[in-house]
Amino acid sequence: MRGLKQAYGDSIAFFRQEFGSTVFTAGWAFAGIVLLSFAASLLFPQQADGIVEHFAHLLSQSGMSDGSGRIVFTALLLNNLFAMIMAVAYGLLPFIRLSALTLGVNGATLGLFAGYYIHQNIPLWKYLVGVLPHGIFEVTALVLSAALGLYLCKTVSTALLKKQKGAVSAAVSRCGQTLLLWIVPLLVVAAVIETYVTPVLFQAVL
Repeated sequence: MRGLKQAYGDSIAFFRQEFGSTVFTAGWAFAGIVLLSFAASLLFPQQADGIVEHFAHLLSQSGMSDGSGRIVFTALLLNNLFAMIMAVAYGLLPFIRLSALTLGVNGATLGLFAGYYIHQNIPLWKYLVGVLPHGIFEVTALVLSAALGLYLCKTVSTALLKKQKGAVSAAVSRCGQTLLLWIVPLLVVAAVIETYVTPVLFQAVL
């Protein structure tokens, strides 16, 4: 227990001293992408709806739902966890900042879906009821994962340019610690809510 408390203390210190600014930048970027994609969906409704319908088709074939359309908790959790791990792992590629793509794709998806609801004459608040309960936790995990990837990419790039030794292994250790202590619990909570709570709320308001 004492070791776990120390680990959380170390991760909070990491956030305050090195990581916090990257998280805030990623968070604001994500919010901006959501708003821009929402605006684009209103300006170009046919194109936006086509993208949403294609994405919904892919989602239905992803294995995250059973034959009746109900979400499978384990499949959802593993899918989200894999996506977050990849967002962090992208940071091992220097100079590219590929982790930002994770923010872009997910932010654009949220914004386009919001526009789709409006095009279908469904009030936006109903969309929020279906997204916010689990989205608060899932989006937080997403932003943290992408920010870890960006932090790692910066560290790897700097280490290569300046020929620093030990910086990358230390950064990987911090990223792994944050992934285990914060992102995994957030994803578990999000998956529980999305599997068992969100469908009930969504059906209640439709």
